[in-house]
Amino acid sequence: MTALATPAGGNPRRPTDDRRLLLVVDDACTAPELCASVREFAGGTPVEAFVIAPAGGTASTQWFVDEDAARADATRRLRTCLTCLASEGMSVHGELSDPDPIQGIADALHEFAADEILLVSPPQRPSRWLGRTVVEHARHAFRQPVTHIVMPGRPERDAR
Repeated sequence: MTALATPAGGNPRRPTDDRRLLLVVDDACTAPELCASVREFAGGTPVEAFVIAPAGGTASTQWFVDEDAARADATRRLRTCLTCLASEGMSVHGELSDPDPIQGIADALHEFAADEILLVSPPQRPSRWLGRTVVEHARHAFRQPVTHIVMPGRPERDAR
């Protein structure tokens, strides 16, 4: 994974009482509504967020995805998201992740002890990596509550 520094200079391993959110972002990260949705989701509590951006297509499309273009796109999404969330006063940091969002989440959880996992996807078209099974798989694979946010809009809360 490729780490990007927090625009506000946060440290991913510092102890905190903030609500710790792991965000997995697709193109929706460029939407201005993302910051408002995360702030609304947090309900006014301080947030420390770790953002991952899958760098590439799904395993079934890897053979024809331009890896350099996919990494550049993921880096752009990640930087936009970090800047947006930091401008809202959130402690935020992030990195590019494995193209498989489940593997990316597992890798990120080794670095960041998240309280909750948010999967963020665009409303206009199906996500490149977020199929229906990914949300359900994440809900079964990780102990943290998993919420799918379709941008813009309201989050679909985990039933747990």
